[in-house]
Amino acid sequence: MLETRNLVKHFRGVNAVNGIDLAIPTGCCFGLLGPNGAGKTTTVEMLEGIQQPTAGDIRYRGEALGARFRQEVGIMFQSTALQDFITGRENLRMFGNFYTRTLPFGELIDACALGEFLDRDTRKL
Repeated sequence: MLETRNLVKHFRGVNAVNGIDLAIPTGCCFGLLGPNGAGKTTTVEMLEGIQQPTAGDIRYRGEALGARFRQEVGIMFQSTALQDFITGRENLRMFGNFYTRTLPFGELIDACALGEFLDRDTRKL
């Protein structure tokens, strides 16, 4: 079960999320509905561990979010495009930080033959 209690997120004086309580059973598919600016994306980013809440509690299987959670839960981005203002290396490191790696970065690059793309501007790939 994934649960939140009084989940709050403030950005520079703006209340993006204000006191959300959720209880999502294991194996359940869920969605958040609401108008633009309602805090849906911010809430999901906190559930994924990408954003840290200003206040409140998030628990997965009764435990606070931590390394175990990131190992067991996958993230599907709304848009998976590479960031075009950084290099291939920076993109790979950024996305790689969302997952636990069993091989060092260099070995993964060699295994996928990506070395020639690392220092290129992603707009030119």
